[in-house]
Amino acid sequence: MDSDGLEGFDFTQPLTYALSQLHGETEFMEEEEEFRYGEFPKPSSLSAMATQEDSEDPPTTAEIIDEIVNNLNDYPKTVRILMQRGLLKKRQICKKCERNMTLRRRKNLYEWRCRTKDKRGDCSSCSIKTGSWFEYTKIPFPTLFNFLIMHCKKCSIQHMANKLNLSSHTINDVRRYVYQITDRIKSKQMKIGQNNKEVYVEVIGIKPKTTVSGVIRVVAGIELTSNCCFAEVLPDSSSATLERIKYENIAPGAKVTMIKTVFDDSSSAQNAEFFDEVSFFSDPSDRFFTNIRRDPTEYVFSNQLFQSWLNDEVVRKEVGNRLLEKCIEELITYTQ
Repeated sequence: MDSDGLEGFDFTQPLTYALSQLHGETEFMEEEEEFRYGEFPKPSSLSAMATQEDSEDPPTTAEIIDEIVNNLNDYPKTVRILMQRGLLKKRQICKKCERNMTLRRRKNLYEWRCRTKDKRGDCSSCSIKTGSWFEYTKIPFPTLFNFLIMHCKKCSIQHMANKLNLSSHTINDVRRYVYQITDRIKSKQMKIGQNNKEVYVEVIGIKPKTTVSGVIRVVAGIELTSNCCFAEVLPDSSSATLERIKYENIAPGAKVTMIKTVFDDSSSAQNAEFFDEVSFFSDPSDRFFTNIRRDPTEYVFSNQLFQSWLNDEVVRKEVGNRLLEKCIEELITYTQ
């Protein structure tokens, strides 16, 4: 049976509601679902509500997540919340005339529209998603957010496909967009080994099972006293390239220990004298080198997403159970 990725999850965490929704039989609304007109606020009213500032302290990221998930079956409320919390743009500028656009309702959706000066037609229009992470996908908000939650909990592709009523191909396609988020988070990472901390580095060889390609080598490193880490594809076997990657990812003064690794290309057998991660991390999901060494899905090889997969593993290791919150915080930066 496919895993839902929630085994052993601590339901005392702030994301209780969001993840409990996935544990149940939640039905995911299609974006074109019929709404009664009375449930649709006037666009001007929604826009005004979205631009209102919080009278009290702003909500935490966990509270924003609960707020979104609690209203995913109500499209107007979802749009208002996403605009108010900075995940959708509150204003749009017309690309043709550079005037402010106006929020309008079209069928059962909201969109941005600019009227011509003589009011006889439209100058331009664009999706409510324009300028946000959601811009390049037509998948509705409920499906995207529930996908993001399940991705963060490492649910299987088949489980996600069944739960979201999507094909495995679509699941993998959406994952491309999610990898954009963790790529951006990884790009802001500081060098590891600050303040002369001890760092272990290993060159890991990975041989795809079905994709026609040779062994892919990865340079991975981690601080022994924290979750700070990195993992980069090693494009060639030269010592100069290895030293460059170490220089780009490890702070000067760090105590670096290279782990001896022997990889047999012909047999795809790997013998690594690496430090005993089991003694450091009782939870298998916390083991960094070991998790990278396990074969990733063939999808990341065949679609040239291997480095993005590595970035995702690095971010997961560093932020732990705050991955969903970090993703939401990064989504806000798309509209800024």
